[in-house]
Amino acid sequence: MTNKALTVIVSLILLLPLVIYFTVWDYYAINIPKWDDHALKTFILEYAGAENGQQKIRALFKQHNEHRIALTRFITWIDFCIAGGVNYRHLMLAGNLLLLGIIPLWHDILKKSKKPLFALVPVPFLWLTLAFWENMYWGMAAIQNFGVVTLALWTLYLCINPRIFPFLMSFFLAGLTILTSGNGLLVLPVGAVLLFLTQNRKRFASWIIASAAMVAVYFYSYTKTGSNPESKASLFQLVKGYMAFLGSFAESFPVLNHFQVCFFLGIVLFLVAVSIISATLFRLIRNKYGVKYERITDLFCLGAILFILGTALIVVYGRAGFGLEGLITSRYKIYSVLLLIVAYLYVVIPIRGSFLSPYITAIIFLAVTFNVFSYHYHLVDAYNLRKMLVTEQFNWTFEDKELKYPSDTSFASRIVAKTPVFYDQWLPLISIADRQNYAGNSPGMTALFDETSFKAGKNSLTVNNNSFTSQRLQDSGIYILLSSKKRYYVFPAYRTRNTSRKELFLKQYYFASGFHSEISYAGLEKGTYQIALIRQQGEQTGMLFKGKKIIVRETRENKVKVNW
Repeated sequence: MTNKALTVIVSLILLLPLVIYFTVWDYYAINIPKWDDHALKTFILEYAGAENGQQKIRALFKQHNEHRIALTRFITWIDFCIAGGVNYRHLMLAGNLLLLGIIPLWHDILKKSKKPLFALVPVPFLWLTLAFWENMYWGMAAIQNFGVVTLALWTLYLCINPRIFPFLMSFFLAGLTILTSGNGLLVLPVGAVLLFLTQNRKRFASWIIASAAMVAVYFYSYTKTGSNPESKASLFQLVKGYMAFLGSFAESFPVLNHFQVCFFLGIVLFLVAVSIISATLFRLIRNKYGVKYERITDLFCLGAILFILGTALIVVYGRAGFGLEGLITSRYKIYSVLLLIVAYLYVVIPIRGSFLSPYITAIIFLAVTFNVFSYHYHLVDAYNLRKMLVTEQFNWTFEDKELKYPSDTSFASRIVAKTPVFYDQWLPLISIADRQNYAGNSPGMTALFDETSFKAGKNSLTVNNNSFTSQRLQDSGIYILLSSKKRYYVFPAYRTRNTSRKELFLKQYYFASGFHSEISYAGLEKGTYQIALIRQQGEQTGMLFKGKKIIVRETRENKVKVNW
């Protein structure tokens, strides 16, 4: 086989995880804002209504929680201007494209280390998975949490480049990094450490001066946020959470105790990181490199690991108050996988001769296995998230029983691009079911209702079913409809993962039998609500009321204090 043909084959293999990733993303991504995404609508109002450049700058750079998210706001404004309205799918896409920026960086490192293109194959299989599902399907978080990682690593890589232009570019990227997410500030001290180790005094001095200016600008008019609960975790628990954070890539492994395996592998990765730091510092101090680029690789990997470990400290300290289990959630998992692919460089770069291909082949097998585990494990998360977003939009859109879209034509109402959603087909059926108890064309609704339990508590309604077996994806599934004299509410019934490895991997049965939902009374208008089940099966819809009801007395919705 010729080298050209081999390159084509390897390139196609490299494209495979990318195609799978964006196909799955496209299947579940929907133009609906999630939580902080709503703040971007306020930004558009402020920026469009600004009377001068100073007000525009203030709107672009003002604080959001503990972050400055100027990059996210800038991309949002560009999308609004081009598309005529903010489309959160576009923001998600922008963030996911930023995620891809790591792959050419790793390609450049491996190429300059005299490694074949084949050595890059494990990286996209590890990097592009559904393990990052929460950031993938969240407009603001996609740009912020993916963007800060890619920008930080390119900043560190360029600041140690011997040529002057890449070094100057690193200042621009450093500024962009800290205006993407708060932990982007870490590139300043980490970059300073790397430049100090290069023993280039002029570059080190210029970096320190620029960093001081960036920090001063960042913290100008900065106010401390109080939205995170105070952590009551002990030192041992914090250490445990730190290790689980570093090993969170392993959450999708088919084991019973996911937190414990993350904790154990986090310890392994931490020891690997410490070993790499120690060996790298020893080589840098001795400064005996046969090839000049080996020193740049060592400096970059040292900087990447310091950035990861520093971010882990910030997250664990700031988020431990939410519970240690939350430290292995999807939004933070990128740092665990990043540590994994940095460690991969230290495995593959030193290998020479005929041992190279067998080692890489074995690692590719492990990377593909991890990729498969991630998609099978986290598909349920993507499914549940989409249902949550869709039902939330229904509830804030329709505030009475007429089920008509608001006729508001103001500028504020036109900020978000309008996107058809599948529940539009429900609107006439809901009114019919409310009058006749049943509507639609999905059979077996009576049996489904009878097999479902409804427990009305003091503060919430608990719905549970242990027999529902559908494996349909996307918008199919069960929803709970509440109907009072004044309005309707729709809530999702969530599915859980199938714990049978045989059914999951051989039969593609992603969901365990049954569904569940806990509907809090907080945020509901007071009144008596009739309860119905909605079943969506592809194009078939069934709605059934069968005498179940709850009484919601006046409640207060707990609102988180924010600075936006």
